[in-house]
Amino acid sequence: MLSVGQFFSRHTASLLFSITTVSIAAFAATPGYLLGSLLFAGTYASSTTLLKHRQKKKFMQLAGITKEEYKHIETQLKAANKNIQTLSQNYLRVRSVSAFKQLLEMTRISKNIVKIVKTDPRKFYNVEQFFYAHLPSAVELTDKYTMLSRQPVKDKEIQITLSKTRETLTELNDTIQIDLKDALSNDIDHLQMEIEFANRSNIRRKEQLEWRGDDK
Repeated sequence: MLSVGQFFSRHTASLLFSITTVSIAAFAATPGYLLGSLLFAGTYASSTTLLKHRQKKKFMQLAGITKEEYKHIETQLKAANKNIQTLSQNYLRVRSVSAFKQLLEMTRISKNIVKIVKTDPRKFYNVEQFFYAHLPSAVELTDKYTMLSRQPVKDKEIQITLSKTRETLTELNDTIQIDLKDALSNDIDHLQMEIEFANRSNIRRKEQLEWRGDDK
């Protein structure tokens, strides 16, 4: 759940620290090429591991989650990203324009949910069913749908199955949209409170100006 910026920052810091360490060792003891390379690799690996541990610890403290929660949510995010990748591959395989648009929208919404939870892991608990059931179901249905839709011969039974699958995917797409709203629910509530506070402040300010006769 660490960001790309944190990835580059710890590797840049490790690189600079390793170069400094090897430079000091070379000046003090003049190690050979092999020992110098081993020292650089060992310093780089250990410093990167330490910095990543500190970044994770700070992130967990700011997010208000435990180490076990962090590992669990991180595992769910990785699984979700794999499922989203499968969805992306499937919407390129369907032959129906409507099905393509539907899967494209489902993929876009799913990416947004994952991005929100990655930024604020506490929101995982608002959308647990998205990770446990809704997204995996969407992948399973789209896998079967794309397989059936690409068959050269489609009898009545296959046509009925395809139609029912499209209906189910439509319902599932609506459900995933609700998941997105659930992920944003705290933000929406906070924004509504801010708007209400701003409106009250404006009304109070206007009343003060009118009372002083300064309203223009």
